[in-house]
Amino acid sequence: MNHYGIDNVALHDFLIRRLDPAMQDFSTLYRLTQRETEILILSVVQGLSNREISEKCVISEKTVKNHLANIMNKIGIRSMRKLFSMLLYHVLSSNEKSSR
Repeated sequence: MNHYGIDNVALHDFLIRRLDPAMQDFSTLYRLTQRETEILILSVVQGLSNREISEKCVISEKTVKNHLANIMNKIGIRSMRKLFSMLLYHVLSSNEKSSR
């Protein structure tokens, strides 16, 4: 529990369960590889830096940057801010459709 009385582990687990189908759909839509999807989740969803991702995945920071560039090229965008925005929109609209 944090100082707001929120169980962070339970909240994280809930968000991952809700996010998983939408992430799979997003990855399929843009034809992301499994590694690109992993990098996307670590970067956008978990908020890790390129260095943290490289350490977690045991790859170089340059490789992380290449994966992110490949993701953005596949989607047709140029910024991480836009990537976050598109992913958030996709997740929210997927969850809205599934709750109907």
